Amino acid sequence: MSFFVFTLALFSISFAGPDFKRIDTSKLNSMIVENAYRMEGGREKHFTIIDTRTKEEYDEAHIFSAISIPEKDFDESIYLLPKDTGMLLVVYCNDREIEKITKWAGKAADAGYVNIAIYSEGFQVWRTMKMPIAPLTNHR
Repeated sequence: MSFFVFTLALFSISFAGPDFKRIDTSKLNSMIVENAYRMEGGREKHFTIIDTRTKEEYDEAHIFSAISIPEKDFDESIYLLPKDTGMLLVVYCNDREIEKITKWAGKAADAGYVNIAIYSEGFQVWRTMKMPIAPLTNHR
């Protein structure tokens, strides 16, 4: 019986995951504007936006100032994240892909990042609301 309880406890710890903060479109937009003003004034940014969609989707268009780290490439791309594990990371994907975003956020938490928020409305909502997007410039 105690083995079963231990196994059940281990299972719940491994898969429960932390409860990540949620950010909506208007909040993320105001945060991006504030970050831009900070950086223009020579100050450090307050947060990093991570696009967890495929590289092809990111190359087509992404939220302004986001970096691309697809969930499947997390381990190879962790060097792109800020060294400060307390800096806010805002993670997004396509609409209704909360499970995918949560998996990415869980990997970041396992890597020591303690301030993670999810933009849960997704890229299509961002684009539909005509928020700032940036296509990757063509360097070919």
